[in-house]
Amino acid sequence: MNKKISLFEEEDKKKLQEEINKFQIELDYDTRDYPISYITDLYNQGNIFAPSYQREKSQWDIYYKSRFVESLILDYPIPLIFLADNEDGNMEIVDGLQRISTLAEFLDGEDNFDLDKLVKLPLLNGKSFVELPEAEQRRFKTKSLRIIVLKKTTPDNARRELFDRLNTSSLRAKPSEVRYGREEDNKLMRLIVQLSKNQDFLEATNLSSQMLGKKEDYELIARFFAYSHNSENFKGKVANFVDDYISNTGKNLSDELEEQLTNEFTKTMKFVNTNFNRGFQKEDRDQTPHVRFEAIAVGTNWALKENPELNVEREDIARLLSSDEFKKWTTTDAANNRKKVIERMSGVKSALLAMSK
Repeated sequence: MNKKISLFEEEDKKKLQEEINKFQIELDYDTRDYPISYITDLYNQGNIFAPSYQREKSQWDIYYKSRFVESLILDYPIPLIFLADNEDGNMEIVDGLQRISTLAEFLDGEDNFDLDKLVKLPLLNGKSFVELPEAEQRRFKTKSLRIIVLKKTTPDNARRELFDRLNTSSLRAKPSEVRYGREEDNKLMRLIVQLSKNQDFLEATNLSSQMLGKKEDYELIARFFAYSHNSENFKGKVANFVDDYISNTGKNLSDELEEQLTNEFTKTMKFVNTNFNRGFQKEDRDQTPHVRFEAIAVGTNWALKENPELNVEREDIARLLSSDEFKKWTTTDAANNRKKVIERMSGVKSALLAMSK
């Protein structure tokens, strides 16, 4: 739409251009390609270092470290690393600390760094750097990474501003989005996509269009199956636990198991949508938190398996949901504690069986 009047007067435009020019000049940089061995040598010697505004090193767990190393071995593109030159010739890390520290740990064998949880190259699992074929060791050390180096004239506040923008200017993909992209052809993932259209599920979760766009429906169903059938093996990160279940189960999903999973899901969603006043949603808002969904969905599924004729009064369910015990089970700090994960699902199961007529 054409504007009839100018947004800025000429003087305002001039001042704006001056401001833009000033801040553009602040970020002066060049691009370099450094071999991995050179980067890690400088890091180990302290010539590349983490400034105070950076996070501590080794924030990644072994899964993320291993995936990063595997990506380099497979020649996958790696995001740019940002460094800043200092007056003394050393360079501070603006963005890339986790990658650089991971490379240093892997090459040095620090903390018994053995690769783990890899799916693409599972033969690498349990291997350290020195256990790679010698040719791959040489290739790995000489592989170059693209580095953006801010010149020493870049002010400190501009460096911190860049760090902030690099870490907050984009939305990180949610585990459900990453999983779908990776496992789109997985038979269990395809089943999850089909079941996400179940009307009882849609009504009981009442997910917003924004949450559906982020594939929150796929995430909830994936958790339902993973916890229902593999809760005894849950430990550590939920995303890794669910990823492993979907990947492993989907590889050899038989027609019989697919039918069983479909029936479990369909019956559970029908029961919840029929008997729970607000489905999986909280009483005071139109939201379906993960911990609440897991407790109700998996607990109900387990109860229906033990008593397919489960018959409860809506009033009894309402009392359960408002009880102090249920609130304790589904508080945020209980989310990833293994004992509490099992407790909340088993608690709902036991409560439903006890109140069944």
